[in-house]
Amino acid sequence: MKKQSSIRFVAGAFALLLLVPLMTGKGMQVADAAPAAGIIVPLYTYPGGTWDTVVKTKNNHPAVPIVAIVNPANGPGGSKDSNYVSGIAQLKAAGVVVIGYVSTAYTSRSLTAVKGDIDKWGSWYGVDGIFFDEQTNWAGGESYYTQAGDYAESKGLGFTVGNPGANSLPSYLLTVDVVLVYESPGLPNLSDYVLWGSSAKNQLGMIPFSVSSLSTSWLKDATGFIGWVYVTSDGLPNPWDSLPSYFDDMAALLDGGSTGGVPTHQLTVKSLDQTGNPINGIWMEVKQNGATVSTGFTPLTLTLKDGTYTVSVGNYQQIIFDHWSDGSKSSTKSINLSSNTALTAYYNNGVVTSPLSVKLNAGKTAALAGTSITFSASILGGTAPYTWSVNYGDGTSSPYVSASTISKAYNKAGTYTAVANARDATGKTATSNPVALTITESTSTLTVKTVDALGSAINGYYTTLWQNGALVGSAYSPTSFTLKTGQTYQLSVADYGSYVFDHWNDGSTIRQKTVTLRESTTVTAYYKTTKVTLTIKSVGLDSSPITGLWTVISGAGSMTGYTPLSYTANSGSQYTATMGEYRNYVFDHWENGSTSKSRTITPNSNTVLIAFYRQ
Repeated sequence: MKKQSSIRFVAGAFALLLLVPLMTGKGMQVADAAPAAGIIVPLYTYPGGTWDTVVKTKNNHPAVPIVAIVNPANGPGGSKDSNYVSGIAQLKAAGVVVIGYVSTAYTSRSLTAVKGDIDKWGSWYGVDGIFFDEQTNWAGGESYYTQAGDYAESKGLGFTVGNPGANSLPSYLLTVDVVLVYESPGLPNLSDYVLWGSSAKNQLGMIPFSVSSLSTSWLKDATGFIGWVYVTSDGLPNPWDSLPSYFDDMAALLDGGSTGGVPTHQLTVKSLDQTGNPINGIWMEVKQNGATVSTGFTPLTLTLKDGTYTVSVGNYQQIIFDHWSDGSKSSTKSINLSSNTALTAYYNNGVVTSPLSVKLNAGKTAALAGTSITFSASILGGTAPYTWSVNYGDGTSSPYVSASTISKAYNKAGTYTAVANARDATGKTATSNPVALTITESTSTLTVKTVDALGSAINGYYTTLWQNGALVGSAYSPTSFTLKTGQTYQLSVADYGSYVFDHWNDGSTIRQKTVTLRESTTVTAYYKTTKVTLTIKSVGLDSSPITGLWTVISGAGSMTGYTPLSYTANSGSQYTATMGEYRNYVFDHWENGSTSKSRTITPNSNTVLIAFYRQ
């Protein structure tokens, strides 16, 4: 059993919590006016922006205990990461309690391996405690987690958390400091957890995910019996790789020992001239329900509670209010503040606003099809800020943007007329001068060569080029075709004489080759010769030569004569050799053992047949 006196979580990590202790149920006193609960956040991101947000929230709400679970690689990893060292140090310096992730695989992972991870967390990163993930929630696993927790405490990592992620048994509260009884999408039905009503709330926690907005009522009810909570809008497959937009609001609700507070948000008000340059020092007033909440000079940032407010801005000498950034013209604006909000008031500074005008500029007015043309616009007059669009002249237009350039690639050759349309903050529009563009087809060269099997050139082979069934051109190799870039063609070469097509330079053996021409390209057709020599010899049974025996060759071609007989045959064609007899020379067999006088073969290379005779 885990000894209550073994909690050592009172050293440097809690010095920054001032009067707000970490709410463990083992020998720690709860200070007056402590928050109703603390935040236990799985910070499964690399040190950086999300870590900075946790530090900022801790600084904003120093009374709220925050525990960050860090996890470089399903545990401490194979080697120390210096960025984690500095990141953990920054968290701890802000008063955040840092615990390291250790997998237990529901007790199937050996305690030796678990203790090895604990040692690494202590020696590499100096964390404050250990988070035992995949904790069992059935009877019989308690001893495993008691041993693991005791070992962590013996190494000075005094705060331990077990995570079955689901409802558990009260006996597990004796194994670690905190048990997380819920880790699932959506907010749980708290009535399913009434069995914990008699347990110390500081030993229980919940971490629901996939919750789009923070429920004040649920948080208030939950922290009535649990001491640790974290809610996030992130979801599967990894709900712990970001922070919710309401993270600071959650801390604000827990701040001051009550979850009944109202979230706060920042309201920022700026004033600019019509060209977007700052005009500072404009008087402004914020009211709620007719009562003044705050006054000041722009730029001004206020922290306000959820609610509806009116924001009024004044004038100064010749600097006269013109409109808000949404185009509204009243100097008093009503807003429903439910998140951080920025307002911008635009002023005339005594100069009469000239009419809105726009000039379209093209980076080039002649281009090849498929290449990009960059447009820019010079917009004058009217009321800033501006947006603009380009009508490309091909039946399409860009969306309105505030970017400085817009790019377009014309895919078809032709002459186009482009114009720009500009829109100012008040909704006024203007159309630019037309810009004529000439787009021409891009061409590339397709070169066709023919060679023999050794790569030596053999010229004069008829070559045809087709596209979509229509003949584009024909010629004798070697030849070149000038074609449209980016289009697809079909290429074919013919046989001639003793040479037949064998393959293309890419290994393809299909005579008709499909080519998509993206740049000038050379293709090579390889040929093989079609003639082989067929030789018929006659010998005695002792292999001594016998000449002058009558032989007939028939099939794809024919020839007669006396042995030894040589015949020029077509490679791959079938022939039959028939042997005659003379006087006491009687045919016995062929060299392959066949005893028939006639032998059929299909030669693919020079071939010698031997007929054996007996006397």
